[in-house]
Amino acid sequence: MAVTIHTSLGDLKYEIFCDTAPRTSFNFLALSASGYYNGTTFHRNMRGFMMQGGDPTGTGKGGESIWGGTFDDEFHPLNVHDKRGMLSMANKGPNTNRCQFFILYEPQKHLNNVYTVFGRLLDGWDVLDAMERLQVMDGPKKSQASRPVNPPVIEGITIHANPLADDGIVYPTKTGAPEKRL
Repeated sequence: MAVTIHTSLGDLKYEIFCDTAPRTSFNFLALSASGYYNGTTFHRNMRGFMMQGGDPTGTGKGGESIWGGTFDDEFHPLNVHDKRGMLSMANKGPNTNRCQFFILYEPQKHLNNVYTVFGRLLDGWDVLDAMERLQVMDGPKKSQASRPVNPPVIEGITIHANPLADDGIVYPTKTGAPEKRL
């Protein structure tokens, strides 16, 4: 399963972990397919840590899942924050995933089993490097300290392959079992 996140700085190609984080992958893919992320920015940039995006308000406080509201975490022993380019859901605590996500700049093993990892970077390392180098506002407020002066914009997301959709698998509710629909 692969997607390309087209940004104003260039493309980031990701493998999405549909097999080990299926509900999270379904949420991300459904939001991507609907154009939900188009025009959103990467509103938070912390060198040596991560870049966060996916909030339609651009504040870091907005957005919902495909089901509305939040959904539960999905942890798997193979999905860990062990290398640059890992893709994870942002949250406000246990089981509060919505639409926001972040991309690691460096391994952050203390985030394992705290944030759901659902992808890894395959291509676009130069774009990730450029993102990390972006100047931030460094204002007195915490919300400004990591806000990019010129935040990268998500121009669109291309879904190259979606095994969940190919197999007719949907998650009609945020907690219920998946259903097969043809």
